[in-house]
Amino acid sequence: MKVTEQVAETAKNVVVSAKRDVAAPIGRSVIGYWRGLTYPFRGARVVYLRNPGLVRYWGIPIVVTLFAVVGIVWGAVAVHGTLVDAIWATPTSHGFWPSVARFFHAVLEWLVGLTVALGGLVVLSLVTNVIAAPFNDALSEAVERLQTGAPAIPFSLQVLARDLLRTVLLEVSKLALYAAVMGPLFVASLFLPAVGQVVYSIFGFLFTAIYFAIDYIDWPASRKNRGMRYRVGVLRRNFWPMFGFGTGVWLFLFVPFVNLLFMPAAVAGGTLLFLDLEQGAGGAPPAS
Repeated sequence: MKVTEQVAETAKNVVVSAKRDVAAPIGRSVIGYWRGLTYPFRGARVVYLRNPGLVRYWGIPIVVTLFAVVGIVWGAVAVHGTLVDAIWATPTSHGFWPSVARFFHAVLEWLVGLTVALGGLVVLSLVTNVIAAPFNDALSEAVERLQTGAPAIPFSLQVLARDLLRTVLLEVSKLALYAAVMGPLFVASLFLPAVGQVVYSIFGFLFTAIYFAIDYIDWPASRKNRGMRYRVGVLRRNFWPMFGFGTGVWLFLFVPFVNLLFMPAAVAGGTLLFLDLEQGAGGAPPAS
């Protein structure tokens, strides 16, 4: 009986140990994902609540973008009639059918105006990161100084020009990469009704979340001269915190107008996440 009990106890311990070994990575994944998801909100707390003076960095691109939105809408309203009249002059005759023609002419004018406005807003959303890149870089540097206590880099026109060129080129390159991946995939999805849209949506979410995760650690990584291999190593070693952070950014940056106010929080959150990962606080220290 004792032998039987010992065998049963050993088998039980093996099962418990196996469950623990399987559950541990799952638990770490869930905790890591949740931890990463909180970083955008931590960034919002740093930017909006603890350090309101940082508005000097993030306020300018928001104001510029709002003026651009107003200009796009005003321009669409101003030109929609001219564009339609160029291909179909406004009917001026009297009678029933000319009245019907004027009605559809007016409908076409507003449809053209709406199309022009939406097209302008889409283009603006694509270039917003490029417009805001120098300010986001300065905001990220300020957050890093607040977090680490490091002294500010002395101002010089040479450093300013170098940083401005670096950040703009970096944003243009990342935007081109995103378009090169998602553009053909979107076109391909049109040839597979229903299934194509499902695959596009799932892959689009996964790729965009990972893209945002790497995108918003770029500023502190660039200041430390970390190359792309290093950043990929950060993602590989700390996938779940990075994926969780990218998901948090994705949730807000695709909401119109909300993304204008949330972008500074994402910049600050990405800076905090990168600093924590470098120090090994958010997971295993990434390989250089």
